[in-house]
Amino acid sequence: MSARVKSFIVAAVAYGITLTIAALLLPGMHIGFLWALIAWALFTLSITLIRPLLTRTLSAHVHSYTWAIGMATVLLSLIVTAVLSPRSGFRIDNFITWVLATLIVWVGTLVYDAVDDRLLLAGAKPKAA
Repeated sequence: MSARVKSFIVAAVAYGITLTIAALLLPGMHIGFLWALIAWALFTLSITLIRPLLTRTLSAHVHSYTWAIGMATVLLSLIVTAVLSPRSGFRIDNFITWVLATLIVWVGTLVYDAVDDRLLLAGAKPKAA
């Protein structure tokens, strides 16, 4: 299995766990049981596509504030997931819940990034001399 596929699978699991934790902690965030996998997949796909785009676009302007790019990526991915999911599948009800959900999921992405970096390093083969 390629490193990219492994990375995507680890991302999907990490984001699924993080979204579930946020939904359990925040009364204004709802993920329907049957739609959870679809919401997780939408979020993972959107963050995978949005992160490189935002990083390329904004890195010249906010390179010392990578956390801002990370939070913007999470917020945009939550918006995409909410827009593309049916109301019963995934929703965030109010402004405070949007802010807290963004923070919780962003912290989860930090943990995922650390795990993903270790996974990629462990999968890297040493070069022959």
